[in-house]
Amino acid sequence: MVVVSWGAMSTDCVVLVGAGPLPELQMRRSAEALATGGKRALISHAAGESPHDVLRNVANQHVILRLSGDAARWHPQAGSWLEALADWNCPVLFLVGGDADGGIPGTAASYIALSQKLRVPLIGIAQVDGAWDTTARRQDQLPWCGWIPAANHPRHDDGRTALADVIRSGRLTASSARAAKPGQA
Repeated sequence: MVVVSWGAMSTDCVVLVGAGPLPELQMRRSAEALATGGKRALISHAAGESPHDVLRNVANQHVILRLSGDAARWHPQAGSWLEALADWNCPVLFLVGGDADGGIPGTAASYIALSQKLRVPLIGIAQVDGAWDTTARRQDQLPWCGWIPAANHPRHDDGRTALADVIRSGRLTASSARAAKPGQA
């Protein structure tokens, strides 16, 4: 683990991270919708870039940073992105692709567990596309804060708007994410 001596940094930046396999188009569309609804500029960076260099440049910007790639992967110059996000006290919203049967990949739980261990400030996790399975979402006990159904789904706009509202209103704490009731998106 890389130890950064900058102390407890804080940013005005919200970071979107894929929690497992999420196709680029799906991630980009979701990020664009949340940025527009949350009234923030959207910037994208790759996980191969130095996390501390990127975060130093966006720390005080009112933006959504979309991270492309594996945030848990070790970066030789700066540790992992997840460690940097914890160091910089950046609120993180994980996005995970949903399956047609309501299932989600197990990597979602892994990302949440690692983030909690590293003390990453979690907004929570949101499902993108697929079917929403309220029972399964309650049983997996992850900090769900919403669902963005596919663009042709009748609840698409409601889901996108609810998540954007979380970002726009500044309710960017893990406690607000955990207080969100599964299925309310």
